[in-house]
Amino acid sequence: MESIKELSNMLEVYVCTSLSEPEINPRRYRRGMTVSELKNKLEMVTGRSANSMNLSAYDKDKFVAKLDDDDSQIGSYSIENGMQLLVEDPTFQNLDQDSIDGYKMTEEEYDAKQETLKSFLKNNKLGKYNPEYIQQRKQEALEKEKLENAEKQLIDNMKIGQRCCIKLPNKPIQRGTVMYLGQIEEKSGYWVGVKYDEPYGKHDGSINGKRYFETLPKYASFVTPSAVEVGDFPVIDDEL
Repeated sequence: MESIKELSNMLEVYVCTSLSEPEINPRRYRRGMTVSELKNKLEMVTGRSANSMNLSAYDKDKFVAKLDDDDSQIGSYSIENGMQLLVEDPTFQNLDQDSIDGYKMTEEEYDAKQETLKSFLKNNKLGKYNPEYIQQRKQEALEKEKLENAEKQLIDNMKIGQRCCIKLPNKPIQRGTVMYLGQIEEKSGYWVGVKYDEPYGKHDGSINGKRYFETLPKYASFVTPSAVEVGDFPVIDDEL
């Protein structure tokens, strides 16, 4: 069974291509995986070639980063759980176009075509037509459930108002106060809403117009439970 630390080293993203909407269920990849290794995994899922594949991260419609160094770890980029990973391949023919000059094909006509995305995936045993892919999705679902159960156990041992220490990858350790525990809209899993002692946050306790708690601007963030340690962490200024 994976430890909580191992689970926290996973990055959960929604994979999408120029031919599709983001997936309904997110995929999980190790933060220590290189961009090259990630491309090889995405090749089996999307049918794009790893050699000519371009990867970009988006937070909804906002561009975040271009994963342009094959030797770099994906955790070195500013990508957070819940973001979209856009997979593009300039050499990949748009085989999924089913509408020309306003004409919409029926499903039967589309299935009868020889060069469609569906036939490409089926003939090459890619995506949902690959038994390994199906098994991978089942394993991902089990790992996601395991992670959420671990997160739930962690927040069950926390209380609103507790002082805490926040340890995020590639960021300095910060102190703050627990302000919210539970789930949030548009993101899977369980989250801890924290009020930082200093303005190192991203917002004021609200996301997309919904308020979960209230702080001054840039003093609040939602972080994974594994990144939070509750205990005797007084405000640093008070110790001087």
